[in-house]
Amino acid sequence: MLKQKKLTDQEAHKLFAKFAAPVFRAAKTPSQQKGAQRLAQTLWQAFLTGPEIETSVFENLEKFFSLKTEDLAIIKERYYLEMKPSITSEELSHLKAHYKVRKK
Repeated sequence: MLKQKKLTDQEAHKLFAKFAAPVFRAAKTPSQQKGAQRLAQTLWQAFLTGPEIETSVFENLEKFFSLKTEDLAIIKERYYLEMKPSITSEELSHLKAHYKVRKK
């Protein structure tokens, strides 16, 4: 078994930036950027913790972010087609170790 490389905080932040880029691309104003940061952090946590949390997050996004159904569809599309694929399975494994994510 190969020893897993430990990520530095800086490397983890770079991976977050890569993951979050599709959300930040659309944010033009300071208010939109603040909302993009909150959304990206929420999606990042869901991504790291797994499918059950992803499902829960998407079920609650409309309520907590006051999103319209079509806006939620756009976020889901970006998440599944751009954000998740931007992180390799190896990087995800390193991130889970870095953040000490444990399965129940």
